[in-house]
Amino acid sequence: MTEKGIALKPQGNTTVLGLATLSFAACFAVWALYSPLAPHLREDLHLTETQLALLVSIPALLGSAFRIPMGILTDIYGGRKVFTILMVFCFFPTVLAMYASSYYSLLFCGFLFGMAGTSFAVGIPHVSRWYPPEKQGLALGIYGMGNIGAALSTLFAERIIHYYLNDQWHHIFPVYAVPLLIMAFLYRNFTSDAPTTARSKSIGQLLEVYKRNPLAWVFCLFYWVTFGGFVCFSLYLPAYFKKVYGISHVSAGDLATAFIFVTSFIRPVGGYLADRIPGRKILMAIFTLAALCLLIEGLQPSLKVASVAFILLGGCLGIGNGVVYKLVPTYFAAETGAVGGLVGAAGGLGGFFMPIILGSSRDYTGSYFSGFAVAAFICLICIFLARKEFKRAQY
Repeated sequence: MTEKGIALKPQGNTTVLGLATLSFAACFAVWALYSPLAPHLREDLHLTETQLALLVSIPALLGSAFRIPMGILTDIYGGRKVFTILMVFCFFPTVLAMYASSYYSLLFCGFLFGMAGTSFAVGIPHVSRWYPPEKQGLALGIYGMGNIGAALSTLFAERIIHYYLNDQWHHIFPVYAVPLLIMAFLYRNFTSDAPTTARSKSIGQLLEVYKRNPLAWVFCLFYWVTFGGFVCFSLYLPAYFKKVYGISHVSAGDLATAFIFVTSFIRPVGGYLADRIPGRKILMAIFTLAALCLLIEGLQPSLKVASVAFILLGGCLGIGNGVVYKLVPTYFAAETGAVGGLVGAAGGLGGFFMPIILGSSRDYTGSYFSGFAVAAFICLICIFLARKEFKRAQY
């Protein structure tokens, strides 16, 4: 796209943004599908808290590790092709999980359909290249609302199982697998890659940024907390509320859904604010409040106080998610996929390890306090790095 020989920067593409957001939601619904099944899995397979935490978080493992190569592939081949292939691939292990009957077979299936979690690293560079820098925060915040896909699992899966599947939880997997094929068809036929005059970088050139700019690794820790915290509690809250407060499966799922809704829908606010306010100031504020909420949760307050604290925590995490992914294309415009994949991988790993830390805390100490305290301490480290590294980067 040129005008008198001058390259024009795309000003936006609502079709790409809309279909990317819907596709991300479909992928995230699959990625989080073990979460509402956690009470069934604990009872039917007789799992310890650590085993259960590993099972519900296993999709986050492959979904995290492969965000880096998927982001790089998107930089090279474009989001339209990579996103389409990804959704077709994830359809098969999701359906296969219907036939898994043991702990280890469910681990295997969850590990494979965890690839759905790499969708974030694909959509970020695809969407961002359609928007100018001053609009990327809001656009990527809207795309990040695809996190709401987790609510499609926590809110509806248990109800579908109970009212339509005669409590046969194995049969829920095809219900969530079919939308992946539908979105793959739509994405293939109705989206396109942003026009660019830039020459694609090699894999080596894209990886070089990891060594050249330490800010990429600082963003990793920030996202380990914000997105990792979102994934952790999206996956673990149904089991947590059921275990600690003895409420029903549906009620536990509803509380987890409230957390997911707040975290997802407030994400564009974080992006919008980061378009206008220095990201360092926003991050320092939300990490401080998040640490306070985590310490309150560790004291195991009443159900009402715990619910409010989790909702407030979700707001902090959602705003933080939006801020971090506004900053990625701001500082790494030419390597958005590579750095976005690295940062996304860190966030997914946070979602993998934190449930295990919480479950182990309960198994070995009889309380979740030490697990929440570890998470709060990491928030304090983030505050320190936000002050130090962003001053160096002058943002």
